[in-house]
Formats: sequence, C-alpha cells, structure tokens
Amino acid sequence: NNNLYTEGTGIVMKEDKAGEYTYILTCAHVISEPGTDMAIQMENGVRHDAEMVGYDLRTDIGVLKIKASGLKTAEFGNSDSLKVGSTVYAIGNPGGTEFFGSFTSGMISAIDRPVPSANSSYDLPCIQHNAAINPGNSGGALVNEYGQVIGLNSSKISSTEYEGMGFAVPSETVLN
Repeated sequence: NNNLYTEGTGIVMKEDKAGEYTYILTCAHVISEPGTDMAIQMENGVRHDAEMVGYDLRTDIGVLKIKASGLKTAEFGNSDSLKVGSTVYAIGNPGGTEFFGSFTSGMISAIDRPVPSANSSYDLPCIQHNAAINPGNSGGALVNEYGQVIGLNSSKISSTEYEGMGFAVPSETVLN
C-alpha cells in the first residue's frame, strides 16, 4: 500500500569527499522496510530523494545518503564520558512532520543499560534517559549540554506501568 510510510528523524552526519552526497544517520527500524521509496525532508521543507547506504538491525543503526552538499553536520561527543544525572536533550519529530523539530530535556538515568533488541536476541547496551521521546523521534539526536550528539534515540518503554524511559544507542557504538 503506497499510503503507508514510516516517519522518523535523522542526523546530518557527514559529506562525502567529492562533495556530492551527504550522509544521514537514523535508526535501522525506520528505514529497513524492503522496497520502500525514501525521502529526507529538511527543516526548511526541502525534500531530497534518499538512497539506502546500509543498516544493522542488531544495533538499530541506519545510514541514508542524499544528493546535496553544504549542509551543517552534527558534532559528535564521546558517550563513554557520560555520567548518570547529566542533562541531555532529545531533538526529533514526535508523530512525524506535524511536530517536527521538537526539543525536550531530561537526564541520564543509566549508562550501558542492556535493552533487548526487537530484531535479535542481542541485548544492546543503551543510554537510558527521561527526555520525552515518542514514535517519530527514532533516529533523532540525544545531545549533551555542548550540543554534541552523544546518542541516537532508538526506543522507549511504553506501558501504563512505566513513564519517561527512553533509550539511545551511544555515539561510540554509532561511530564504531
């Protein structure tokens, strides 16, 4: 059905050496549907057709590329230096483009929290935080107080028994 699509968030990661393509980091579960046409909508509303570079369902990391150059790229921080209680900010598109660019704050609740992957029996060590994230935030940045990306928002526990438990793939996992 062509009317069904998944919306998520992405991070402008880097430009290729030739200056022809820009790579966008997101979650694998956002882009892993086979045979799906993909597009990236920038904050200013400009849309770019996107090509799959690759994804890993085990770590929930995915990369797309768009034919564009000169975009401001994110600065990545070291997630290995995080401490419980540190302030973090989640940037994303909860619910898709309707609430694009939402910015929420919270704190790190746990580091290296083993979270079962929905796509494998592997427990992914994640950053647990309580910044508000919702469907559509997947693939968005979790940033530190310096504006550096220290995590890739991946999932949350949604249950009447839990509130405010978000999980992000650490930047060190993303970059390695």
